[in-house]
Amino acid sequence: MKKTVLSLTLAASVLALGACSGGDSKTIATSKAGDISVADFNEKAKTLAGSHVIQQMLTEKVLADKYKVTDKEIKEAYDNYEAQFGDNFDQALVQYGLTKEGFKESLRVQLLSDKALKEKAFKEEDIKKYYEQMKTELNARHILVADEKTAKEVIDKIKGGAAFADVAKEYSTDTGSAAKGGELGWFSAGAMVEEFSDAAYALPLNTLSEPVKSSFGYHIIEVTDKRDVKGVGSFKDEEENIRSQMMAKLVNTGEDQQVLKDIIAKMAKEADIKTSDKDLEPAIKALTTTSEEQAKAAEEAAKKAEEKAAKENKDKEEKAEDTEKESK
Repeated sequence: MKKTVLSLTLAASVLALGACSGGDSKTIATSKAGDISVADFNEKAKTLAGSHVIQQMLTEKVLADKYKVTDKEIKEAYDNYEAQFGDNFDQALVQYGLTKEGFKESLRVQLLSDKALKEKAFKEEDIKKYYEQMKTELNARHILVADEKTAKEVIDKIKGGAAFADVAKEYSTDTGSAAKGGELGWFSAGAMVEEFSDAAYALPLNTLSEPVKSSFGYHIIEVTDKRDVKGVGSFKDEEENIRSQMMAKLVNTGEDQQVLKDIIAKMAKEADIKTSDKDLEPAIKALTTTSEEQAKAAEEAAKKAEEKAAKENKDKEEKAEDTEKESK
């Protein structure tokens, strides 16, 4: 709960910065050390958090253009937090620098984000693939290694006559299953990482897979048994449940925020956002840039840096050669 409140704190705080209005020369704070005018405050607020404010406001506009959040939904979310914190709710708001209205506004943005994530995080074909997989449970074993070379070595050993269990105990970095000869037991859709599940469900019985790469390393998989799952309804009946399960997994792995950022980036790009304030251009560029585009830009920057370093080294070598020739 604390993590969720913290994630909303900045949202509420930066929105609150835009609340100061009035004539630029109007004084909003006085002290013996000096006064602060609206203009002073707004300028400082822009300097300190202007990029966050513009991103938050644009995010809200882009999301609200497609999704709707009712006052009832906001009240339900607000009441839920209030009930969980109990008598400490008001103190918690103060602790995180939130007003009640500011918190409600941040909840609105959060609810809008949730709706966008739920609709756009998964493709229709991914939902249908999950549905097809959930009709069957698999019993499988695997060997996990760090690199593809070792994975191929493992495959060669097993194909050469070595027992799968013995090779698993010798090579597998998944210590839990290695001790059991690589046995994973029965599992169903969503239990394993996507790459593993896709490979396992596509395998014929008692067939060794090629190396399957995942975030954990390289898997060699063998499915030893299959059985039908009883009680699975039609796709229409199961779709909402599937989406909820996939969303829960996305949240549990911490991938939801990156997926949401990419969704918002694409929506913001489609909205054709522009600004006349050059100071805010970097913030808008960041808002409309996907993780894939960021990775590509980083790769290009690294390549340019490498080329520059190579050129500088070459220039130094040539200069050293010229100096050597002149000394002779």
